[in-house]
Amino acid sequence: MANLVISAAGAAVGYFVGGPTGAQIGWMLGSYFGPHESQQKMAGTAIGDLRVQTSQYGVGIPVIVGKQRVAGNVFWATDKTAHQYETKTGGGKGGGGSSVTTVTTTYSVNMAIGICKGPILGISKVWADGKLIIDASTAGSPLIGNLYVGNNTQMPDATMESHLGAGNVPAYRGLAYIVLTDFNLGQTGRIPNFSFEVVKEGGI
Repeated sequence: MANLVISAAGAAVGYFVGGPTGAQIGWMLGSYFGPHESQQKMAGTAIGDLRVQTSQYGVGIPVIVGKQRVAGNVFWATDKTAHQYETKTGGGKGGGGSSVTTVTTTYSVNMAIGICKGPILGISKVWADGKLIIDASTAGSPLIGNLYVGNNTQMPDATMESHLGAGNVPAYRGLAYIVLTDFNLGQTGRIPNFSFEVVKEGGI
């Protein structure tokens, strides 16, 4: 619309100076120097703070017998990492016509989640905000992350050491926990509430 207004103004000035021929020249000059609206770029909502509130100190460590579902406690996390993706729609053949570029931002994070007192045999199911995301009994649904069963020989996690430095990360022996690397938080950037079905010796 702005382009048409400028073109019309150019034609009016051109007509006053040089009649019909001047009007044509004025229209062309107005079209050339006016704004072009062939492309638009739209950015989705992005969160302003990428920091993560991690630990909840003083929380008791559950002791599991058999098979039991317990809530996890995030005790370490990195700042969130933003990832931007562009999607282009519209536009005619040969690059003509209007097009809209939409920028979508998603987030990922590295985190360690305490589960219970170890050692355990393993984790059979994982829920995020009450939604089942991992079921070991279902083919093609392997356990995500790096699970530490809480025995007396487990070593410090490599992902945590890459951020905190070698020798600065405890092995957390006696604690069953899981480390999730580059976990996808989607567009909300919110860490879900995790719970785990733990299998300990004597479980069925």
